[in-house]
Amino acid sequence: MSHRHDDKEEVKKAVGFLAQFGQKAYIDWLDHSMPSQTSSETAEKLKDRINRSNKFVLLATPRSIQSIWIPWELGLADGVKGLDRIAILPLMYKDTSWDEREYYGLYNYIEQVADGRWGVFKQGVETGVTLESWLNS
Repeated sequence: MSHRHDDKEEVKKAVGFLAQFGQKAYIDWLDHSMPSQTSSETAEKLKDRINRSNKFVLLATPRSIQSIWIPWELGLADGVKGLDRIAILPLMYKDTSWDEREYYGLYNYIEQVADGRWGVFKQGVETGVTLESWLNS
């Protein structure tokens, strides 16, 4: 899961959320094989994890816009996964604008619908698929 390191509490909640759907999210700061100092080895390990993952979820928070790693990770995932295997999990108000990240609009997003279920939707499309089916496809 791509995220900003300062959002640790939100990350923990998102990991628990995805676990409800039988998913295990990779979190780099929980990986003891990561170097203690950020380096090109860090980038290589992240690249490998993104390549090996089935899906790519970006945790979008008010602070995530400040991350220098998220755009790199998203671009890498885009190149190897394509649009259908990437989704943004926004922890922001629905009407929040993505100033300087307008390209987020290219990607699916995860949202809870009126009946309480979670779905994955393409931008501008009212129908989607259940989160569970997207995660397992």
